[in-house]
Amino acid sequence: MLRLFHRRLNIIFVNEYPKSGGSWLAQMLSAATRYPFPRQKFPPFGKAIYHGHRVSSWLSGPVVVVWRDPRDIMVSWYFHTLCQSDRNHPQFVKRYRDALGFKDFDDIQANLPRFIDFNFRTPLSPAFSFNDFYDRWYGVQQAIHCRYEDLLESPAGTLQDVAGQLGFDLEPALCEKIADQFSFKAQANRLPGDEKTSSYLRKGIQGDWKNYFGDEAVDVMSGHLGERLKNLGYVE
Repeated sequence: MLRLFHRRLNIIFVNEYPKSGGSWLAQMLSAATRYPFPRQKFPPFGKAIYHGHRVSSWLSGPVVVVWRDPRDIMVSWYFHTLCQSDRNHPQFVKRYRDALGFKDFDDIQANLPRFIDFNFRTPLSPAFSFNDFYDRWYGVQQAIHCRYEDLLESPAGTLQDVAGQLGFDLEPALCEKIADQFSFKAQANRLPGDEKTSSYLRKGIQGDWKNYFGDEAVDVMSGHLGERLKNLGYVE
């Protein structure tokens, strides 16, 4: 559908490297634009909000790229791929556990260096690394860019800005209402920072990588990212 009808059907594609907040933004955009968001369903043949993870270059319509600190991504991705939750399939977790073979999957700090290296060198799903995603989408002027951290700090303002770039003039009051409707508290029934590892909405904060990264994980991550972390504005 995207390849053939992206522009012709007025499809808005929210694109991210996994665990960057793309589905959250897609939900809010759907409520704001009244475009359906067929999450994990076959899409309608018409205008809609799509969400996914793509490095392909054939997209022809509006694309919103959501960025997040890749260090936080790695921590969230660790829990998503190696710990069973209410949104991931048991076979998906088994596949990752078999590939990594850690002795103690709960020892996250000890496992992170190898986990990070694995996801940059031999990613399973999606079959591309964060660097591949960055190299394809960073600085692409035809796309609309936003950050997970901005969504956390000002969900209504970020929604209004993204929608405005898509051609939708939204009232601030509507954006506030939608932000409240899809807040972490409203969807997870707990406050951000109140962790629940069995939930797809695990923690809902920024900077959680500091709780898990040791010196080796920092070195491995820096070695893979090079200047990308600085270019994205996550380090000075």
